[in-house]
Amino acid sequence: MELSPLRQYIDRLESIGELVRVPVAVDPVLEIAAITDRVCKQPDGGAALLFERPKGSSYQVATNLFGSIPRVCTALGVAHINEMSIRLQTLLDQIAAPDIAIIDHQIASLPDFAQFSPRSSAQHDTPLARMNPPDLTGFPFLHSWPGDGAADGFSRYITLPQIFTVDPDGGTGNCGMYRVQLRGEREVAIQWKAGSGAARHAEKYRRQGKRMPVAVVLGGDPQTLLSAMFPLPGNLDEMTFAGFLRGSPLIMSPCQSVSLHVPVGAEIVIEGYVEPGKTVLEGPFGNHTGFYSPAAPAALMRVTAVRHRPDALIPATIVGAPPMEDCRMAHVWERLLLVFLQKLVPTVKDIHFPPEWIFNQSAIISLENPQPGMVRNISAYIWMLPWFRAARILLFVDADTAPHDLSHVAWRAINRIDFTDDIIHDSDSGRIAVDATGCRVRRPEITVPAELAALVTRRWKEYMIP
Repeated sequence: MELSPLRQYIDRLESIGELVRVPVAVDPVLEIAAITDRVCKQPDGGAALLFERPKGSSYQVATNLFGSIPRVCTALGVAHINEMSIRLQTLLDQIAAPDIAIIDHQIASLPDFAQFSPRSSAQHDTPLARMNPPDLTGFPFLHSWPGDGAADGFSRYITLPQIFTVDPDGGTGNCGMYRVQLRGEREVAIQWKAGSGAARHAEKYRRQGKRMPVAVVLGGDPQTLLSAMFPLPGNLDEMTFAGFLRGSPLIMSPCQSVSLHVPVGAEIVIEGYVEPGKTVLEGPFGNHTGFYSPAAPAALMRVTAVRHRPDALIPATIVGAPPMEDCRMAHVWERLLLVFLQKLVPTVKDIHFPPEWIFNQSAIISLENPQPGMVRNISAYIWMLPWFRAARILLFVDADTAPHDLSHVAWRAINRIDFTDDIIHDSDSGRIAVDATGCRVRRPEITVPAELAALVTRRWKEYMIP
């Protein structure tokens, strides 16, 4: 049987020394997560891990697949992440007047983007065998943290899924990454975020009194998974964007029990329906911030079919206190978001989401030629953008300060802030913007003159200093 896209990716990682196989039996209840957490926190992000013998299952589990920048580049098929930024910038340059309210439609109408729309196949994904009857309990889905699912005793989760839904009135489908709680052989709970594409679809189905078809996909082309993770603007089609990332359109095949199409090459496809308005209590869940999110209502999906490859491989991620795998995955989005942001706010030079801040949408943003009052106006606009509505802190620096150099940012910020006027508090939401550009408090900076620095460099060996 031909290797699946995920297996091909894992083989590629092994060939470049980015994969470690774990040959001994390891428990998917807490143990796999504890191992992965320790590896993720290594300075370089550690290796991708392939657990060959999860206890209680014949299916293997892979974690930390995207936990280093070299692996993310391998997944995208590029030598450097900036290659993707340049491609996106070239695409967006074709839009004369970008407007955040309609930018998804502006992008979708570009021929250079539309050419990557997925192609439909009339055939089902033939390597996938249908499980009769469906039973999800045989797969080694992970229990990551001790308190996960404690509200109702369901502690195992699918943590790296692609969730496919479609608007009941037609139009573009949605593929998002939301956590999925296993609740027995034929039931799962899906915690999609308010305002997400799936949540908007679910609300329309609820209003119409119709059950919503859902497909949960594991595996497939790495670009589809990254695209599902990105918070793309508006209703921009994630599968077309995945085609844009990979440079060729995806092939989609029909599901067997629901009226949806999913990309070919998946490891597992779980099909089913969400009844209108039907929810269950899901959580708590150890999330990206390193704290438990409280138990909350989640959509209940009743499974109608499970299809899988005979040698299905379970991709999984562990989220928790940074640094973790998701921080490296989010770095790709940071570079792509910069391109979007610069088209909407041309004075923005760079942006950085510190790993400790990123999942609160907080960022350090550098500005070209900042002027008094500029940060107040720009922060008000940025807070209206979908990517920053929950941003607790926005720290603005000047273009000479590299946002990624946190030590440099901290030094310049503490010395340049006028604490009377440069801390902007949004009283309605509690959000804070900090103007650390120094445009209000001009202080000459101590520097070594360029000619003197060059002289010292030329004579360094003469000084006999090691």
